[in-house]
Amino acid sequence: MESRRTHKLQVEGPDHIGIVVKDIDKVKETWSAMFSIGPWESHIMDGTDANGHPFKVRFVHAQLGTVRIELIQTLEGRSVYSSFSDIIGEGLHHISFYVDDVEAEVANLVAQGAKVLEKGTGEYAYLEKSGLGIIFELLKTGLT
Repeated sequence: MESRRTHKLQVEGPDHIGIVVKDIDKVKETWSAMFSIGPWESHIMDGTDANGHPFKVRFVHAQLGTVRIELIQTLEGRSVYSSFSDIIGEGLHHISFYVDDVEAEVANLVAQGAKVLEKGTGEYAYLEKSGLGIIFELLKTGLT
């Protein structure tokens, strides 16, 4: 039986903090007024869940010091974000880190007891681990 060696994840700091919201425009205005941040970049992601059902999610990003703030609103269908919203409502969803090899780091963290919540073709993965108290995202280095 081959034993798999695990290692500590090496990251330089978070890329962004993801926050699930119900009204992205209202929350964006509040962040801008309180912290004087902006401009905000916006994009829509269309996707399908593990069962092939379509969903649509809107993201907006703005820089706050060395970290980006990411606001997330599910527009249609079911996503990892709408599941969070159903249980928690609004709030801190994840902290995101860049890694060179998402698949290798996912395997490493799963070997250490992490659970994969969602992943996409080597570009990103959402994971959770008991004792951390938060979902974390791994992003392939170079993605924005």
